[in-house]
Amino acid sequence: MTEDQQKEALSKEFLRILAFGHGFKVLECPLDHGVDVIVCPVSIREEPNGRTRYLDSQHKLEFQLKSTTPAGIVDLPGEVKFDLEAKTFNDLVHRRNDPLPLHLFIVVLNDSPPACMDLTQTSLGLLAHAYWFLPEEDATSTANTSTIRIAIPKTNRVGLDFIRERYIDLGIAL
Repeated sequence: MTEDQQKEALSKEFLRILAFGHGFKVLECPLDHGVDVIVCPVSIREEPNGRTRYLDSQHKLEFQLKSTTPAGIVDLPGEVKFDLEAKTFNDLVHRRNDPLPLHLFIVVLNDSPPACMDLTQTSLGLLAHAYWFLPEEDATSTANTSTIRIAIPKTNRVGLDFIRERYIDLGIAL
């Protein structure tokens, strides 16, 4: 695998672990049209015979994933800046006002693989952190043909409850 492929795979696993750890289902798109990973809550209902039935929720969060190292961001006191492909930014703007907007999920690996991984007797870890991003509600598409520098507030740093918090922020009860 190339280094970029390794980084992409690690970013997917980062999001998958957060989702799986809280009982969400993770779907990967077989064809990439701007969406890399879909996170889906699983709802539970009781059947008349008393059995439990599990159903995929209609409320699916879609993510475009990016992975980088500290050299790929500009780390400022209140925000990080990241050079995003213009076409990806325009996809985010296009979906911004959807009830479930397309989210950008950026994983910042502490170093290139395999140096960003840690294995001890009790844990396997990824030395990384992540941020999520949505354009402002009134954002417009860029005419840039290559990249656009986005500013991500450090308050958008991903924590363990990130996925559940996004649903709450979007007004969706789980």
